[in-house]
Amino acid sequence: MVRQVIEPEVVQAQPEPWKCIGQEVSRLLDYQPGKFFWQETVRPKYVRRDQRLLPPVVAPATERVADHSLAAPGLLAQLLVGKYCDHLPFYRQEQIFWQRHQVFIARQQMVQWTAQSVRLLSGISDFLKREMQGSAYVQVDETPVRYQDPNLEGRCGQGYLWTALVPGRCVVYEWHTSRAARCLDSLLGEGFVGKVQCDGYSAYPAFAKEKSGVELLGCWAHARRNFFEAQEEAPRVAGWFLNQIGLLYRKRHAGHLYQFGS
Repeated sequence: MVRQVIEPEVVQAQPEPWKCIGQEVSRLLDYQPGKFFWQETVRPKYVRRDQRLLPPVVAPATERVADHSLAAPGLLAQLLVGKYCDHLPFYRQEQIFWQRHQVFIARQQMVQWTAQSVRLLSGISDFLKREMQGSAYVQVDETPVRYQDPNLEGRCGQGYLWTALVPGRCVVYEWHTSRAARCLDSLLGEGFVGKVQCDGYSAYPAFAKEKSGVELLGCWAHARRNFFEAQEEAPRVAGWFLNQIGLLYRKRHAGHLYQFGS
């Protein structure tokens, strides 16, 4: 928070006769655009006064994402957030940096920095995936996403972003170009043992068919949808089931449902 104090002109001219008895405070939400700056690290070198022939001592250099890279972590984070969260391709970021900040960073350099960052971040994603695969209860879903495929001229391909969630512990995203059961072998692991909560898509029974340690759990959101759509044809029966599902939801929010996993 940035604070400014505005004193009355008469008080500034003669402060002695005046006594402060309170203050009026108002706030405005402001925004400061991102800016480039050099982050300079200074490491002084020292020699002993009484033993000048000994080698000098200097603090070790700070870690970098890549050797000889000029990009600080804040700049790398901005590139990744811009591309993968704000959907800004590198050529647009190149234009923004030059037009607004007069800083030129070639998109080819951005690609190299991104690859270096991904290599470091992959250690975190690998750990989260192992954590998820070792859990006894996982929620899984797949979301269709259109993507550009150079092998498909004039149209986009259909891919899927698979999501595996262990409530309260971790979430893992994995991209595949299909919805086949083999995608679950990659996401959950061929040796997965535990409960998988999912919708009724056929890939899940196919995944669990040959695995004795996998138990599929239904999704109440999908089950409720069918009763909701049946209200016009059978309002009493559908309404009763919707009410029962509502009771389950209320118990869940109250924390009375069985907690899976270990």
